[in-house]
Amino acid sequence: MSKPRPALPGRAKILDAWVPPEEAGDAIGCVATTFTFSPVLFEEECLARFVHLESNASEDGAAYLVEREEKIAQLLCAAVLVDQHHAKGTRNLRWDLLPARLSGSAILHAKVSLLLWSRHARLIVASANLTEDGYRRNHEIFGVLDYHPESQIPLPVLDDFLLFLDEAVSTANPPGGSDSPAVSRWRVFLERVKSMTREWGIKEYPRSWGIPRVYAVLTGPNRDDVFTQLGKLWTGHPPPDEAYVLSPFFDPPHACNRPAKTLLKFLKQRGKVYVQYDVTAEEIPGERAALVHAPAALAKVPPDDKNRVKICFGWLKPAPDDFPEEGRPIHAKSLWLRSNRWLCYMIGSSNFTSPGYGLDKTRNLEANLAYLVDYQQNPRADRAWQHACLPVEEFPHDWTLRFQPQEDEQEDTAPAEFDLLPPAFGHANVGLDEQQHLYVEFAFTNTPPAGWKLFAEDDQERFTDASHWNAQGNPLTFRLRWPRERPPSYFRVTWQGCHYGAYWPVNIIASTALPPPPELNNLPLEVLMEILSSARPLHQVLHRWLRRSQKSSTITTETALDPHRRVNTSSFLLQRTRRVSNALTALRRRLQMPVASEAALTWRLHGPIGVLALAKAISQEARSEPERCFLLAELCLELKRVQPQTTPGCLPAERIREALQEIIREISTQINAAALNDHPRLAAYVKRALAEDAP
Repeated sequence: MSKPRPALPGRAKILDAWVPPEEAGDAIGCVATTFTFSPVLFEEECLARFVHLESNASEDGAAYLVEREEKIAQLLCAAVLVDQHHAKGTRNLRWDLLPARLSGSAILHAKVSLLLWSRHARLIVASANLTEDGYRRNHEIFGVLDYHPESQIPLPVLDDFLLFLDEAVSTANPPGGSDSPAVSRWRVFLERVKSMTREWGIKEYPRSWGIPRVYAVLTGPNRDDVFTQLGKLWTGHPPPDEAYVLSPFFDPPHACNRPAKTLLKFLKQRGKVYVQYDVTAEEIPGERAALVHAPAALAKVPPDDKNRVKICFGWLKPAPDDFPEEGRPIHAKSLWLRSNRWLCYMIGSSNFTSPGYGLDKTRNLEANLAYLVDYQQNPRADRAWQHACLPVEEFPHDWTLRFQPQEDEQEDTAPAEFDLLPPAFGHANVGLDEQQHLYVEFAFTNTPPAGWKLFAEDDQERFTDASHWNAQGNPLTFRLRWPRERPPSYFRVTWQGCHYGAYWPVNIIASTALPPPPELNNLPLEVLMEILSSARPLHQVLHRWLRRSQKSSTITTETALDPHRRVNTSSFLLQRTRRVSNALTALRRRLQMPVASEAALTWRLHGPIGVLALAKAISQEARSEPERCFLLAELCLELKRVQPQTTPGCLPAERIREALQEIIREISTQINAAALNDHPRLAAYVKRALAEDAP
């Protein structure tokens, strides 16, 4: 086996950025934006790394489902905002899928991921969509900013992105619509990030320009274009005389190409300047010529500047020693500006197009990072950033260049057989009513198109339609009971005049709306005690128990012949009490650990291995009413003795005590004092246990 090649300078795997750093603490939540999207990649690769899943989706079966359920259910928020043209797909409803519904032809093109652990926050700004191609195949570019108590990254950058992400998620609300539960979770998460990071990073940029400064360059409606923002950063410095543009897409050939013209105006206006477009190309067989994937307008120079402006094209080729794979598309986007002293390097999602740079009436939501440095003071910064650039070759001087741009991502935004969801369809959510029945709630902003119908995922039989809605009086909020165990992750919508139909993503109202996986549903007391008493993770303990259950389904001859092994000592009250007592002590230790979010607290108390699940198992499996009352009293006593610990970024101890008191009151109502009349000592003990004050 050949040895793995060491990572090249400036090269890394973007999936590794989702792995928690050492000492990051517990996962609290994450949000991301993308244009195109793969739910499988996000859940099984990105999210799995973020929460540090130990099991594998393709190999571990039930163990993976259990671990995923346990860890994702405890997050404050896990959500992806996807451009409405690509917001579809079957998924786990433990995380939210939000469609960005921009007006006109503008799109959500930003690729931003914001990850939060209890002691660490990470901002990832990339050119890569959350797809297999973006994360595994394409040549992409990304930057990572880490915030923690020792961080030297400026907080103003993070604050700019927090505002941008808040504005971006507002596009998930159609005109006239209010925040959905998923949008509210997104905004609560942003507030948590902001409150936790106030003492992380630095509040002001350092005085020395030898230390690279990083800035947010964000475009969209009511935002300045890229060059205006870069001009403000460059103010006070001599204008650049060199520019290097890397982009797979440009304005169409018939356009006036505003980005190219604006770039020439941005460079210094006296003296010679140099512009290089790094592009992909293909050799034309039988000719000394190349077909350049860019519009010819890039090579045009105003007549008055022909002796002053030099425009060249660099040929992007995979370096044989670095990337031997053939057919690896270039999807990275960057802009390199340079003077005799200053260097600005912008990376991110913006193609060199008018919508991408915010130079048109149609302005995409784009996100970039710009690094600015005095490279005479810090030559290492210049060399380090050059390592991040893809290798470029010059075209032979005697070759003819012909131009044929690639199709821009925006020109074919709508996938085949897919219409956009009309604005009247607001948001769809799954909830759980008081009788523990699932329901789907549809919110409308106004009257939908005539003849609309809803189909759950790939069902051919409609779930509901306009006639049913009309019969209910055309309510803006329309609730229907869901007849199956697994809720839908989207509805397919059709109406009169549509070509194919649209997709309406479904999210949950609250985490309690989702039933646990069958493997975690109504676990027996024996298993709960083993889980609570074991130092192993939940999925490992459950996996071992499932294997033992399968093996013990048939009694072996050896067991049948051994009278001692046929005795089930678990029914003995003393031994059962001792084992339950050990489990309760372990439960108390777990409840004393810091809690990162309300969702995590809900999981600990109400989840399938939480306090109420244990109380339910005790009630169902107690051999007698006195035993049941005694063990429930013991559980209440342990809950009263919990002394919650907390750390920065976690819930305060008072909130945890408040939740525990509610649980204690609920369990106490299940203890029947009259059942202990024939056991005065036990009755007195139970009474003292329930009356004992919390420490």
